[in-house]
Amino acid sequence: MKYLHLAIDLGASGGKVMAGNIHNDKLILSEVNRFSNSPVEINGISYWNILNLYNHIIDSIQIAQKNDQKILSLGIDSWGVDFGLLNENGYLINNPIHYRNMFKTNTMQEAIEKAGKKWIYEHSPTQFQPFNTLYQILAYQKYAPDFVKISKDLLMIPSLLNYFLTGKKAIDFTMATTTQIYNHRKRKWDDEIMKKFDIPDILPEIVPAGTKIGKIKIDVLNNNSNIDVILPASHDTGSAYAAIASDPSDTMFISLGTWCLTGAIVNEVPYNEELMENNLAAEGCLDGSFRILANVTGMWLIQGIIKSLNLPDNSDTYQKITEMAQNAKPFSSYINVDDPSLQNPQDMIQAIIQQSIKDNDTVLNETSQVIRTALEGIAFKVNEVKEKLSKILEIEFKRIHVVGGGTRNELLCQFIADATGLTVLTGPIEGTAVGNLVSQLYALELVKNFEEARDLIKRSFEFQCFKPKEHDIWKEAFISFQKKK
Repeated sequence: MKYLHLAIDLGASGGKVMAGNIHNDKLILSEVNRFSNSPVEINGISYWNILNLYNHIIDSIQIAQKNDQKILSLGIDSWGVDFGLLNENGYLINNPIHYRNMFKTNTMQEAIEKAGKKWIYEHSPTQFQPFNTLYQILAYQKYAPDFVKISKDLLMIPSLLNYFLTGKKAIDFTMATTTQIYNHRKRKWDDEIMKKFDIPDILPEIVPAGTKIGKIKIDVLNNNSNIDVILPASHDTGSAYAAIASDPSDTMFISLGTWCLTGAIVNEVPYNEELMENNLAAEGCLDGSFRILANVTGMWLIQGIIKSLNLPDNSDTYQKITEMAQNAKPFSSYINVDDPSLQNPQDMIQAIIQQSIKDNDTVLNETSQVIRTALEGIAFKVNEVKEKLSKILEIEFKRIHVVGGGTRNELLCQFIADATGLTVLTGPIEGTAVGNLVSQLYALELVKNFEEARDLIKRSFEFQCFKPKEHDIWKEAFISFQKKK
């Protein structure tokens, strides 16, 4: 019989389930299932189809149980900030709302006007984003107050799905840090934020990442419910960072997917107004440390371009798109990839063209130029973040380590090396799943500590290396663009 651990990784556009087992002292991965995660839009509001995701999880467990395979544990990770609400009897009140809806609201600004930006930051020192859980709760209070009044529990996406499986309610440290309600220094929910904004006592117990929370309920699975459900680093970026085997003291880390999450690891969050002024996030890691990072827009731009071109979202399309960028003229223009106009446009190509005109007075005439400008823009932004982190945290970075599906885009990885002047290491590709599995192995005491976990990752996966080739040219191009602003 083969013994497996399941990493259930839910992303904004799809989910995947990877099985892991230790064989010959290596962590071996195999794919169990993939499925789409398609939000449902009703009257201009996008909702996550949480029940469909639950069904996919049940199907995936049953697929994995075939062929004389026994599942020992599973862990679910997902994007941060979004949640579902339960009433006092445990009934689901709402389909969780998609975080991108929050770009249409002004509740963050209203909260800042009420409490002051500095006050909020002193109590929860993380980045200000309109979609943070705090501002979503305030949006419910404003637009659907009855939902909040009858709520007994607020559960983030992994915690909500774990509740469906086990009946247990808990949130792990890494996910709690995404809410802007968590006090990073006191390491608990911030009572003063909750009092200031009239948030009822609906937040769940916070447990360390890598905590066993229970077994699957007997009525959920017909043939086997003796599966440990573990809260891994349930924020997907937390799991992705847990898969990075490089020395955390002098490495800049990137989790590259829809977002290009770029940061460094520290033991405690420093009180530094420059963190607030540069809107840097402070989010939890598996071992209880923090990652200070920027949410740089990543492959979202390429996904949008593919949608604009009405092409299938598959590997052949991504290869074609990358070849177009590679053959395009370099440095046709510069765009701020984090501009709000690029976060949810009707037509990504036209939005990038308009952003190019706004940022640099340049009209992009060819689709290949649009694609290359998007990729160059991501690399330029990563270098900006590197410079800020190096100064604020007083770290001299010696390398960049990138994990995630975006590492398949070798052109972008080379661009990042060229823009930053640092060697870029990539891998594992399935970084989030690997970190999720490592969390489970730690919870089950199959790895004793985090050094042992890093060693396991190092000997289990291959890594690619991209050395900077044209750093001086990139540096000169960026200076030129800045002068034109």
